Amino acid sequence: MARRPDAAAERLAGAALGGRVAHSGFLEPADADALAAELRRPGVAVVVDGGVPAARRRVVIAYPDHLPTASVPMTAVYVGGVGDGEALRAAARVAGVEATSLGDAVAHQDGVSLIVLAPAPAALLGLTRLEGHEVAPMEVPVERVAGGSERELAVVVPSLRVDVLGGKAFRVSRSYFARGVEAGRVRVNGRLADKGSTAGVGDEVYAEGLGRFRVLRVEGTTRRGNLKVAIRTEKG
Repeated sequence: MARRPDAAAERLAGAALGGRVAHSGFLEPADADALAAELRRPGVAVVVDGGVPAARRRVVIAYPDHLPTASVPMTAVYVGGVGDGEALRAAARVAGVEATSLGDAVAHQDGVSLIVLAPAPAALLGLTRLEGHEVAPMEVPVERVAGGSERELAVVVPSLRVDVLGGKAFRVSRSYFARGVEAGRVRVNGRLADKGSTAGVGDEVYAEGLGRFRVLRVEGTTRRGNLKVAIRTEKG
């Protein structure tokens, strides 16, 4: 069973403040975002990584803030001739692989790749049948697995409301993004957003079906009083 976010935060922060790098297992979006937000404090730097851009399940990495960055080794297990990533994940769990070792499943034209913490679990590589077919899983570098896209954007917005920023981040209308907020599909730092929610520097917003964005900095205002904001987006 995965640790509760508060217990995980205590463990990871303690490691970072003691000069060490520590990480969680793969977490669902709300848990990863909430844990990362709880960890961001003086002395603790945080990276959240799912192996591919716009990954849904991600690992939270805490490290001393005097280091430039930190990472955790990930790899991928490719299974050809199947199309259901959830079936592959379920088979891995039946074989005894911990859920927190399993990241996103990425579909290809001729198979599925499952992102995992390195090294690839022997039980996953040892699968012989899936979806009624014989299979031969193989480990491949995570860099070879196609995923979403990631980019930094400079946007001009009248406010830091989540629906305003979300429309710019994903190039959809503000009203379209607002409907996602109303439907409970948008979270800020792991917490459900509402129509008045805002996102400040360092906050991360996850929008189900679209991806996520993080507010990097507010770079000033225009002559009309609008805000110039830098954001980093990950699209699925």
